[in-house]
Amino acid sequence: MRLFLALQLDEAALGLLERTQRRLRDRCDGWRWARRGAFHLTIRFLGEVDPADDARHREIWQAAARGDGPLRLRLEGVGTFPPRGRPRVLWLGVHDETSDGRLYGLAERVEQAARDAGFAPETRPFRPHLTLARAQRGARPVAPPAAFESGSATLAPDALSLFRSELRPEGARYTRLDSFSLAGGAARLHPEPGSR
Repeated sequence: MRLFLALQLDEAALGLLERTQRRLRDRCDGWRWARRGAFHLTIRFLGEVDPADDARHREIWQAAARGDGPLRLRLEGVGTFPPRGRPRVLWLGVHDETSDGRLYGLAERVEQAARDAGFAPETRPFRPHLTLARAQRGARPVAPPAAFESGSATLAPDALSLFRSELRPEGARYTRLDSFSLAGGAARLHPEPGSR
């Protein structure tokens, strides 16, 4: 199974992403726009995981999720990766509004847990963002104008979710398998039926 850990978005965040996409479509050619069901804030991509290992890892992710409580994030601003040269990803920015950097603390705990579980270290620095679009194959995508204002929304996720990603011709399909509370307690929130 191809798995990753991410934060889910609420309706306010989804609305901002969709409005931003609509406003950019007429200005920015060469992009393949993400669907509503594909929006999430990736914390750690895991890759292919054997189902038996997945069952064993769930307690590890639960322990890594346990932190200082819900996050406070502000979604605002657009940009591209890479920052120079031909853009490949168009994103909406994510800013941690907690005084103690809880989002980055979560990412660090999850990265350490993944390494301890035998996953190869992530070589890229954690840069929180929400993917709006990816460059179309063979296209020269147009970056958003420098003066583009995305608007903003706030997000207060209280759980880290484990997702399965299935690659299909029409695009990736994501299924939530489990969720782990960000509060100090050990309770798992809501495993999906038949997910083990």
